[in-house]
Amino acid sequence: MKKTTALLMAAALCFSAAACAAPKTARENELPLIPLPNGKTEVGGERVALPEVLGVDPGVFSMEFLEVYAGRADVALSSQGPAFLRVAHGASLPPEEYRLRVSEEEGIQIVAADERGLCWALATLAALTEGGKVPVCYIEDAPHYGYRGFMMDSARYFYPVEVIKALIELTSMVKYNTFHWHLTDDQGWRIESKLFPALHEQFPGEYYTQQEIREVVEFARVRGMEVIPEIDVPGHVTAILAAYPDLSCRALPVKVEAVPGIRSTILCAGKEPVFELLLPLLEEMAGLFPSRYVHLGGDEAPKDEWNACPHCARRLAAEGLADMEELQGWFIARLAKHLEGLDKQIICWNESLFSAYLLEQVPDLTIQYWAEARVIGPPREFWERGGDMIFSGEFGTYLDLPHGAVTLKKVYNYAPATIGFKGKGLSAFGIEACMWTDYTSETDVLARLTFPRAYALAEAAWTLPELKNYKDFRSRLDPWLEKTPGLGFTPPAEADPGWFSRIRENAAFLIKLSKDFDDSKENNAGTAGRLHWRYTLRCAREFFL
Repeated sequence: MKKTTALLMAAALCFSAAACAAPKTARENELPLIPLPNGKTEVGGERVALPEVLGVDPGVFSMEFLEVYAGRADVALSSQGPAFLRVAHGASLPPEEYRLRVSEEEGIQIVAADERGLCWALATLAALTEGGKVPVCYIEDAPHYGYRGFMMDSARYFYPVEVIKALIELTSMVKYNTFHWHLTDDQGWRIESKLFPALHEQFPGEYYTQQEIREVVEFARVRGMEVIPEIDVPGHVTAILAAYPDLSCRALPVKVEAVPGIRSTILCAGKEPVFELLLPLLEEMAGLFPSRYVHLGGDEAPKDEWNACPHCARRLAAEGLADMEELQGWFIARLAKHLEGLDKQIICWNESLFSAYLLEQVPDLTIQYWAEARVIGPPREFWERGGDMIFSGEFGTYLDLPHGAVTLKKVYNYAPATIGFKGKGLSAFGIEACMWTDYTSETDVLARLTFPRAYALAEAAWTLPELKNYKDFRSRLDPWLEKTPGLGFTPPAEADPGWFSRIRENAAFLIKLSKDFDDSKENNAGTAGRLHWRYTLRCAREFFL
């Protein structure tokens, strides 16, 4: 992203570089920043005291972004009188890029490409503000990946709005730009629906009102984050079917259970009432989220009931589809076409690649990669064809897994890859951290699993690979955690456990997991099919070697 020449930067900022010391490489950066900046960084030895009331000139930008900085840095702002902090719009800069200069003579000057660029400049400034002072410096910075996501699962376990906002605050400070909100699953439907209130009324006090959703979306927006909702279909829908049992193939009552796992009963692709609910429901949900994306899930949808269903058989024949995976593709494509009319694009998990029909019908489909559990290859083929893919490989980004399986160092070194393929020469749409809450029902447990690993992935997503250095990251992590303890965190040394601790931690987790994937239990599909031997070997290696 280092596309802007030194001449352009000098012209845009309109002042001399003499106030700072000689430039240093990013790896030698003395500033305790996470993530590490990608561009030129100059650091002086002096610290500039901020005025008691910080005069600001936001330029073309809204004051609301500066107010976020004021809250983080504990400073008072005024747009009246002389401006100590000035913001200019760098129209020629690439998206999200910014320039930050602090000097005794000129105060604080920011040039930002756009609102997000301003958010990141102010996040950097907040991290540097301490005791009412800011170090003399010059930083030019822009992200490596354009999509840097943090996913929160509020469906399996409900967390109040205050916790959601805290997660957005902490992740936006390290320049995540997307909050992927997993709001529906077998264990819960967490969004108020005025059209179909039976969905959320099953969970009194454990759903988000539409007003709360809007508050979260706005809270995220002024921190540079887009909120993408996930409405998971056609599988992981027990919460829908508990309210509307006729929408499954067998139309039998189902019960919402807190137990994790993959459920056998899914939405019927052959019944038209399914779409009479989903189409207006998705329209209602889309109206709550300005994001250009809606995530439709598409993962872990066992086809046993579809294979025995006369409704699905008729639909398969009527549409001229080859098999049940293509029927799922048709199912998702129908929803995608409706959302397209609302100016929305869809994201699906990589199991959706089993359907060629879906790829033909939805050419702008974005895929989120997590694992190749049953079939190896479709994600690589999609990536090689130039498809947009968000990478969330489970053994590098799943923060719900124990530290023994996903160490802090492993998260820091995560890079886009599929099984057996590192994608040399290919570009990735982005990277996303995932926090599933199957076994995370307390805020302190959530915090200890999320942090500091989310900070490590923030640097993996923002910083150029050639500038990354784990030892250097660890040296910056301790002061960052001391200044920003947030909800809590696992001490970094414990996030990189030794071999014995890893084995003990992983074994306890796997025992618990095996009980929840017992397909002898009612409506439990186990692992939803035979696991590929390469995937099984990889799991063994990640957990035990």
